[in-house]
Amino acid sequence: MEITPQEEAMIKAFRETNLPPLFVLIRVKNDIANDVVNVEESKRNEMVKALESYISSLWKDYHEGKKSEPSA
Repeated sequence: MEITPQEEAMIKAFRETNLPPLFVLIRVKNDIANDVVNVEESKRNEMVKALESYISSLWKDYHEGKKSEPSA
């Protein structure tokens, strides 16, 4: 899979801001899902499904971590 200069710049910007991986994946998924100009529908659906599988496991880990934190 080739990465466009725009995608490379976006990845670099996300890394520089030290955003949590879960946030970054959700943001990228949403951007791809809404990009009807640059990404073909079949490719868009394929990429969104792949990202959703990564997000779901991180989301589960995030919530399990929240449950194990002591209440303040």
